[in-house]
Amino acid sequence: MIDAHLEEILQRYARWLEAGKIPSAGRILPIAEAVVHKDWILPTHQAEDILRNADLIALASCTCRLYYKRCKHPVETCLLLNRTAQVFLDAGRARPISQEECMAVLRTAQSHGLVHQAAYQPEHDIWAVCSCCSCCCYRLQILKLHAHEDMVAHSDYFAEVDMARCRDCGICVECCVFGAWKTIDGKAVYDAGRCYGCGQCVVQCPESAIWLRPR
Repeated sequence: MIDAHLEEILQRYARWLEAGKIPSAGRILPIAEAVVHKDWILPTHQAEDILRNADLIALASCTCRLYYKRCKHPVETCLLLNRTAQVFLDAGRARPISQEECMAVLRTAQSHGLVHQAAYQPEHDIWAVCSCCSCCCYRLQILKLHAHEDMVAHSDYFAEVDMARCRDCGICVECCVFGAWKTIDGKAVYDAGRCYGCGQCVVQCPESAIWLRPR
């Protein structure tokens, strides 16, 4: 059930979407290591390339996890870009960060099973690269609880699996925040239609039975 705070966030995003001010509230960014044939990747769809193209980056604490406090995942994971970075720096709410530190933040977030997202603001600008958990993230909560599927855009990739190599360990089921993987009668079952292409199941599969392909 959506609480009053999340409902307020939902209505704000809904107004922006209806007015065409944003293409979506966020866009899933695939983990670079999860993609087959990396030369197919479009730079604007990858967290690392978005960050490398930014003029200014600042690191701030995740607003969603600070508010809900439902997990023990890292909090200092919000990478702010350009104008937004400067606003937060001027307000003392973030600190400047180098490209090398950015990559370390992404790797740490990845190791905790967090999903990378590009966050949009009006005028379709990407203002942040976030690393999100489904228990606290505003956008992922709205997606799951409200079935508001236009809230978060898929990445340009989806998972493929070689079921002959699958050992039904269930790790993919545990790490998928979008419900693309389920266990039925002790077997891992994959629904490609629910895959958002984040790549977490790919990097966590101990059998290397999953990979990402372009949609």
